[in-house]
Amino acid sequence: MFSRLTHWIEQRPALHRAALRLWRLFPPKLAGLLKRFMARDWIVGAVGVLVDTSRSPPEVLLIEHSYRRRGAWGLPGGSLESMTQRPRDAKDAGLPDDVLERTMQREIFEELGIDVTGIRLLRVDAMPFVEEEPGSNRLDFYFVCQPAMGFEALRRQIDSGAFVARSPEVTSARLVPLTELGRYDLYSPHARLLQIDLPRLRPELGV
Repeated sequence: MFSRLTHWIEQRPALHRAALRLWRLFPPKLAGLLKRFMARDWIVGAVGVLVDTSRSPPEVLLIEHSYRRRGAWGLPGGSLESMTQRPRDAKDAGLPDDVLERTMQREIFEELGIDVTGIRLLRVDAMPFVEEEPGSNRLDFYFVCQPAMGFEALRRQIDSGAFVARSPEVTSARLVPLTELGRYDLYSPHARLLQIDLPRLRPELGV
């Protein structure tokens, strides 16, 4: 029921913006408890890690979310929606085998209006506790990918001010050198992924 209500609100931009402003007023612990009540004990997320390795140092796409007072900056992506298919029911078409990749592609397009390609699984991370949103546990799938338009075209849009996010959940986007992540108020799971896991998993980045 709450999932349907959330989608109904998201389809109405003015109401969506008002709901985001209201949500931002809740203390993190209360917001986390409400989210746990409204969602499931575990939230499954699909997150895009868009790293431009042609730059030295490499740059990653960060977005600023409007609904978090702490950890506002992070990676693009979203949560896996409930599936209506029943895998044991023979008359159903069955679940797509790329549901997580599709979730990430859909969420990035809905938030930023860009398509992504070259999708490869980087890491799966289970987090029983998230500092900024205590409540529901998270299971996040991180995928390395790149904008279909290319990083240079995306950079020109951002630098010129022509880039406009499609969702009121996103207030801005930047391509940030990996060496400058400390300047941003990063969402803690994404900070750990970028500052600890990424150098270990992708040592060729040299940061």
